[in-house]
Amino acid sequence: MELMKVCYLWTLISMLLFQCLMEGSSQESSFEIPVQLIGFPFIIIAVRITNFIKKLSYALSPATYRSRNRRELTLSEPAEPFDVLEVEKYIVGEFGARACVFERVCAHYATRARAQPRPQLDWPDVFRQYKRSPDQAKEYYLLSVFMGDIVGSPTLCHQLGKRRSCEKMQINL
Repeated sequence: MELMKVCYLWTLISMLLFQCLMEGSSQESSFEIPVQLIGFPFIIIAVRITNFIKKLSYALSPATYRSRNRRELTLSEPAEPFDVLEVEKYIVGEFGARACVFERVCAHYATRARAQPRPQLDWPDVFRQYKRSPDQAKEYYLLSVFMGDIVGSPTLCHQLGKRRSCEKMQINL
């Protein structure tokens, strides 16, 4: 409301000044207003209003408060950015030939990552499941949790679950 009053007042004053200048230009007048007196304040106010609008729109956007990788996930692209074969090769290279993914766990955390703007892992639950899992499954449980949370793609989790399922390898939670 204050901004509207300031704009209205500024417009009114500048119109009056321009009117005085126009009437004075037809006759010789000793009173002349320098262009800088009107131009500089107008430019300064225009820049400040523009910056204020930019900052306001940035602050009101919900995507502002998401991390960069989460902002990229909210784009509605139908194509998956990850190649399942490449991800599988990387997992096998890092964790060995027996590496597997718990599809249910991965998909659960991937869905949470997509749904919530700033998801926080339920650390007590993660550690409780980690402690309950057998020794051979602990590493793969954490792999599934972090892959789901960081990548945020339930489709990728499902495809990896088909290819490298821990249930097929008789590793249960």
